[in-house]
Amino acid sequence: MDSIICIVLGMLFANGVPHFIKGITAEKWAVPWKKLASAPTNVLWGVTNWLVAVMIYALFKPDVNSFDAACFVIGMGIAGYYLALHWSEKLS
Repeated sequence: MDSIICIVLGMLFANGVPHFIKGITAEKWAVPWKKLASAPTNVLWGVTNWLVAVMIYALFKPDVNSFDAACFVIGMGIAGYYLALHWSEKLS
């Protein structure tokens, strides 16, 4: 179970990064409920992703070891890969 939690945490963390970056660079970017959202909305959405990750971590407190850390990175990789595919199709 800890491994699955760490994968989800990695996915949430990875999803928060582009929203936060687009927001602090004052660019509009899509959020789940709106095609293009303002920069402040994206900052809030990125931080929300991270807060949910922190809440999940606090709730389940996985016993983090090397394998779980690898699962976190795998979760980041999965989310990053699918986000790259999604945005490559949308922007081309």
